[in-house]
Amino acid sequence: MNFIRFVIAAVIALACTAASAATFPSRPIRIICTASAGSPLDAMARMVGKLLTDELKTPVIVENRVGGTGTVGMALAASLPADGYTLVTGTGSTSFLLAESKSAIKASDFLFFRGLQAEPSSMAVLASSPFKTLKDLVAALKTDSSKVSIGGFAAAGFHQYVLYRLQQNAGFDAVWVPFNGGNQAVLAVLGGHVDAVGITPSSALGQIKKGEIRLLGISAPTRDKNFPDVPTYKEQGFDVVEQIWRGLLLKRGTPPEIVDRLNAALDKVEASPEWKSFMTANMQVPMGLSSAQMQQHVETEVASRREFMAKMEGSKK
Repeated sequence: MNFIRFVIAAVIALACTAASAATFPSRPIRIICTASAGSPLDAMARMVGKLLTDELKTPVIVENRVGGTGTVGMALAASLPADGYTLVTGTGSTSFLLAESKSAIKASDFLFFRGLQAEPSSMAVLASSPFKTLKDLVAALKTDSSKVSIGGFAAAGFHQYVLYRLQQNAGFDAVWVPFNGGNQAVLAVLGGHVDAVGITPSSALGQIKKGEIRLLGISAPTRDKNFPDVPTYKEQGFDVVEQIWRGLLLKRGTPPEIVDRLNAALDKVEASPEWKSFMTANMQVPMGLSSAQMQQHVETEVASRREFMAKMEGSKK
């Protein structure tokens, strides 16, 4: 009798899930943005929300929940039903959060179902800086690292990881000065508080275009078409290739039919002229990964970041 009841309950649950997927979406969708308003991640989320609203014929609302390098927003998303009505932004910085041994947020909590943008790190200095190339900066660090200050967003985050890779490759020591955001790092180098900053180029587009800041190099695999005059790290003799991603996450357990529906809508978003214009204006490149490939990409990334963070912890002892 209990077995029959279990089967009936399972059939009812499947029927409800199928009915829910068939009518999805039937109410507004929320995108929780884990970065502040005006940031590159926020700009991405708002453009996605606007175009998804048109595509799904239902409001898609962006809500900023900032704090803990994404912990606040992700914790909220993890507490809500896995029904496709709550999406949360993720970035390459999310991989560092998930790599923390004491993190309350686990990779198994989410589906990393969509990567939308990829952008390299760059080493930026004032236009008046004596450092004209990345080799100049590295030479100064190898001579006396105490006289060269380097900073960027977050402690043990993406940009510090890129610097760590550069240190390994070139053989020098450096002290990292963390800031609460890429914008603050840009202001710090403009104010002469640090000599160089590791940033995504989109964090300082205005200053780059005005000629106030110069990029010494980017960590892309090849020259970025948006910055054709900026050599890669690899071109300058440093085998460092890293890019930060931005995308969308769903709570694990979201019905596959709903994931497919959202992916199909996002396919159309990415193919739209408005999205392509947005990407060009913000100097971003698409990731072009399937949901399965994106999931594997993040899992591999988390493993490499966990190793880096363990070394950072070890160096403090």
